[in-house]
Amino acid sequence: MKTRILIKEGEYQLVKAGCMDAKIDAEELYCFLTGTDKLQIFMKAEEEVDPDLERKYNALIQRRAERVPLQYITGVQEFMGHRFHVDQSVLIPRQDTETLVVEAARAIQSTPRDKMSFWERLKGGKSWEVLDLCCGSGAVGISIAKICDDVHVTGTDISDAAIAVAAANAKALHVKAEFLQGDLFDALNSRKPEDRRFDMIVSNPPYIRTNMIAVLQEEIKNYEPREALDGGRDGLDFYRKIIEKAPEHLKKDGCLMFEIGCDQGEDLRKMIRDDGRYTDAEVIRDLPGKDRVVKCRIR
Repeated sequence: MKTRILIKEGEYQLVKAGCMDAKIDAEELYCFLTGTDKLQIFMKAEEEVDPDLERKYNALIQRRAERVPLQYITGVQEFMGHRFHVDQSVLIPRQDTETLVVEAARAIQSTPRDKMSFWERLKGGKSWEVLDLCCGSGAVGISIAKICDDVHVTGTDISDAAIAVAAANAKALHVKAEFLQGDLFDALNSRKPEDRRFDMIVSNPPYIRTNMIAVLQEEIKNYEPREALDGGRDGLDFYRKIIEKAPEHLKKDGCLMFEIGCDQGEDLRKMIRDDGRYTDAEVIRDLPGKDRVVKCRIR
């Protein structure tokens, strides 16, 4: 069988299984298997495929047809221009979440000089301690550290397996970061009290309403970790917990940022206002124009 026919047959099987982006996935799986790129698909379109390669390719197509996410098959997802390892212990990083990273980096890089200590002004910038709650693969915290100088990231997650993935990603991307297992701020209990405060807390917590998980795409509801999706009855459980405890872990004028669902901006704005310990929340939209990030500071 020729290469172009093999890939076309793979695409057909994925279309029949109801997979979105069937053509892209069929090509990506061929590139993953052969270690080539899409230019090579074009160059080798009329070449005959080795029967062993055909068998292996069809096995990958079968897994994708069972609605296993492409990223869990290849073990890789690109985020903020970097390749992150992912497996079924972590949520697959999505482009929506890049808005959170961009806004966090903007806040760090635009720190006014009057907010810096004498030594920070002398060396030309402020050192930042950033806490990434529900860190999963570590994509958010690691990406912030890749963009910004003099940032130290601590990530926490309730999943031991997720912590291992995040640590491996930090090592692969040459980022010095610490990842601690535990439920939100409880993961910091092993630290000295003075080491439990941060300049910034970021989080992409579970925010899907429990009763909405059943209607999500099969790739999400059947394969991505439920504990990384389920935000409780109204999707706001984790925001309540973080907003309640974050003031104990933020330095003076410290910044708190969340990713949110596109219909949760006003709920978070009200929650933060009612707490009374924060500045008014700013709701930031993503590139498609949907509410995506909430930002506030400790008073």
